[in-house]
Amino acid sequence: MVILVSSDEKIPMYNHFYELLEIIRVKVLFFILFCILWSLLIEKVIFNWIKLIKIDSKSIDLSIYGPYEWIEIQWTMVFLLSLISIMPYISYSLRKFSKSGLLPNEKSWFSIMLLLNLFLVPITMIFIWVIILPFLLSSFAINDGIEGVENHYDISSIFKLTLGISWIMIVFSFTTISMSLARLLGLLDSNNSNLRGKLLFFSGSILVISLPNEFDGLRIIIALIIIILSDLISRSIPKYPIGKRSFNVTEMISSNGNKDRIAVVDCSCEGVCPKFPPNFKPEGIAIPICTAICLNDKEQDSIVEMIARYNISQLIISGCDGTPLPQKFNQSLKVANCKLSGLNWLDSEFSSDEIWQFNSLNDSINL
Repeated sequence: MVILVSSDEKIPMYNHFYELLEIIRVKVLFFILFCILWSLLIEKVIFNWIKLIKIDSKSIDLSIYGPYEWIEIQWTMVFLLSLISIMPYISYSLRKFSKSGLLPNEKSWFSIMLLLNLFLVPITMIFIWVIILPFLLSSFAINDGIEGVENHYDISSIFKLTLGISWIMIVFSFTTISMSLARLLGLLDSNNSNLRGKLLFFSGSILVISLPNEFDGLRIIIALIIIILSDLISRSIPKYPIGKRSFNVTEMISSNGNKDRIAVVDCSCEGVCPKFPPNFKPEGIAIPICTAICLNDKEQDSIVEMIARYNISQLIISGCDGTPLPQKFNQSLKVANCKLSGLNWLDSEFSSDEIWQFNSLNDSINL
């Protein structure tokens, strides 16, 4: 049995897995092709960058002191440039893949964040490579020179320093996108809270392990800064119509022996009805939060999606008995075999009493 809301399209589940697999396959193929392309051009790219480092129209003396460091620099640069080259396609594919499961304001927010990452990261890296680092090296050569002593600079250390900064920017970008998409899809709510720690730990570990020796002593600090910033940015996603995007719902056995999957709607009825006590957190029961479910189409659609996703068999509304709800919503509940009931708090003179609220809620879920 399938329930569709106004914005849904009927697409088999295996299509989504196929689409995700296709995205990964194509991205890997493009990455390999860009690696081959950049490997043919990398020496020219590096030499042109070295020419940017000048003092009074004279190039700084740059040296390589390790026999294998030149090869390491080249292939690290190839990997970095290939990753940057496929970022536009990754951003486009992620938006296309996720848009069917997002609300309009969430699509706008995610699109803006992808565009910022798409342009901000490459522009920042170009600014660092082309302007900031050459300027700093030129300044050091002018101000720190010793009379009679010729300055030489280890080009491998310079490249590793710049590559490390670039790698930090890329990890920050992908961590922010991953965290944001996970929050938008409801993967970081209470029943999946471990995923947040795993994503952040994975990103932080990559930085600690992969940053070059030039960052010794700063790796842990940099990793902490990056994961904290990524987490903070991902928390700015638009608020979901019913508060949470996912719930931990289990079967409850009522006093008469029936097995039910229950959702209790904390509806404030445009601020008129009291909200649930903060300590009311029963396990295995969904508690969506609404402002006015009878008036808000988005809240109604989200409730219907929740009922279909978790196979809810009993929907309880706090403020009324469900009479004001539109016929279309009631029909969706009927199709899903979900019973509707209400606590009628708006009609009770005791609804402001917290003890009475607890008793009312506990009685409703123990039917």
